[in-house]
Amino acid sequence: MSKLRIATLSSIIGLVTAVGCSTQQSAPPVNPPKITPAEGGEIKRVWLDQGWSEQIRNDFWFTNQGAQIIPYTWFVWLEQAESEQLFRHTDHMEMLRYLPMQASQSNPGGLPIGFALHNNQTTGESWVGMTCAACHTNQLDYKGTKILIEGAPTLGNFVLFFKKLIEAMDKTLADTAKFERFAANVLGPNRTDNDVAQLKTRLQDIALASAKRQTVNALPTDYPEDFTSYARLDAFGNIQNAGTAFALHDLTNKNTPTGPVSYPFLWGTHQSDVVQWNASAPNTPIVGPLVRNIGEVVGVFGSLDIKEAPIWQRLWGKKVRYSSTVDIMGLGYLESWVKTLKSPQWPVQYFPAIDNNKAAAGALLYKAECASCHQIVPREDELKRYIANQTLISELGTDPVTAYNASCHMAKTLILEGTKERILIGDKFGPTGNAIDIPVNGVVGLVLKDIPLALKAGNIAERTQANGKKLSGLAEFEALVSEHLKARNNKAKSAATDCIDGTLDNGVYKGRPLNGIWATAPYLHNGSVANLWELLQTPKARSNTFWVGSREFDPVNVGYETHQGLNLFKVTDSNGKIRAGNSNLGHSYGTHLNDTQKWQLVEFMKTL
Repeated sequence: MSKLRIATLSSIIGLVTAVGCSTQQSAPPVNPPKITPAEGGEIKRVWLDQGWSEQIRNDFWFTNQGAQIIPYTWFVWLEQAESEQLFRHTDHMEMLRYLPMQASQSNPGGLPIGFALHNNQTTGESWVGMTCAACHTNQLDYKGTKILIEGAPTLGNFVLFFKKLIEAMDKTLADTAKFERFAANVLGPNRTDNDVAQLKTRLQDIALASAKRQTVNALPTDYPEDFTSYARLDAFGNIQNAGTAFALHDLTNKNTPTGPVSYPFLWGTHQSDVVQWNASAPNTPIVGPLVRNIGEVVGVFGSLDIKEAPIWQRLWGKKVRYSSTVDIMGLGYLESWVKTLKSPQWPVQYFPAIDNNKAAAGALLYKAECASCHQIVPREDELKRYIANQTLISELGTDPVTAYNASCHMAKTLILEGTKERILIGDKFGPTGNAIDIPVNGVVGLVLKDIPLALKAGNIAERTQANGKKLSGLAEFEALVSEHLKARNNKAKSAATDCIDGTLDNGVYKGRPLNGIWATAPYLHNGSVANLWELLQTPKARSNTFWVGSREFDPVNVGYETHQGLNLFKVTDSNGKIRAGNSNLGHSYGTHLNDTQKWQLVEFMKTL
């Protein structure tokens, strides 16, 4: 064995020792939940062919990724705050715009799509946690037909869901009869007084922890309560605070999540060279998807803990260790399915037929007006890698808050001070640093915590390559980790220069291929434009208010019906000034066309 090879292996082994050795796999369940019928009527849906079998769809919906909201049986039996109707009732979940499903072996509690069973790695206790399907699966309704779109952005209201969950726990604690019903269902007929007392104490603890999370991610008082609302969330802000406030154990070390975005659609995600709306994360094979997906779990109830290393490791100069509830293998399987997901085609069996003459004319207009940013990918090439366009925000003219917050939010580094920002490379943390660097550091630490497991999980997603190639050893993995970290570090340093004067001279938003774009309203990165027709109007002529939350599809304007819904989206505040984060300006491409040409362009985009 060469000296270089020995050195490489030694560095990897040393790193594994430094960050910890657990496998992050679920422990055997303790008293696994029994199959309990869903509450409320069954919802009948139809599916489109997006390259997935029925088994893959079901696995994607309910495969655990390691998030923990509350214990699973609690969620099954928790009542709504103001009634005896269960929280998971079909009508309630539908109001929150999550997707109710019937009970099954993989969904024993009859929970909505994307609410998965997780067995804690240490205790084996069953928890409910969100998986990526909760935020990236949607339903379009048209004239009574309910069409499920895999990988489409949810209309779900994450903030309202969490608010109502906390209210339900608080009311259960305060209302004796409600708590007694809850305890009887959770503990069963053989419960003792001591069991009941312990349950109430634990419910109080978890309700308090949830309230702390809600408080950390609360908006400033001058923001309306429904600022985030349906179909969008400041995921970056939640991930930042998961690292700075919770992983570092200082709830004051936070930033307000004021840059909500539409949930991106998943088809084409695995194939892109970069991910995130601001193109901030390189999608390096194996490593990129792992880092991306672990970060997502951390943002939606997957714990991340950064603590002082044991004394024997500190003697070696290793300062911190990382732990989490993230399920690495679960993420590996989820990514393997996402990799094979294809975009939905306009369902002519349910929607009005496409006008082919208009669409043909629109194809020429698309090439002239849109293709330089949104390349056309033939359906037979959808699973091939592509280079995403990155356009300067100063050129786009769209709302900059998301990009600015991601690059410029700062936080105390606390225990990380003096350690390398990217663990293996990069500058050392000072007393403060970019907020996003802290969860990124933690996520990289988790990837490196059990390298054989990360390698195994990452290779799952590569099994569909034409040549079947997999990584064969630690040295290859180390090379990919270094490649990924260097690319991410360079991107972060470039974006951080904008924070000095707030100009965002280097800030970009990503332009993806628009395959399946018809199924992903509302539009622009922040969901500020209701439909494709509106997007082609001059920015100042676009609607400043429209209803969100309706599932009823509008096949003419291509979006959802906007004359009614669950919440009124407002671009401006009460003084008529555009609210930061809600701007619908910019992206003026194609807006100079006449109405006939615009309708032709809309018709062509139905074919993508």
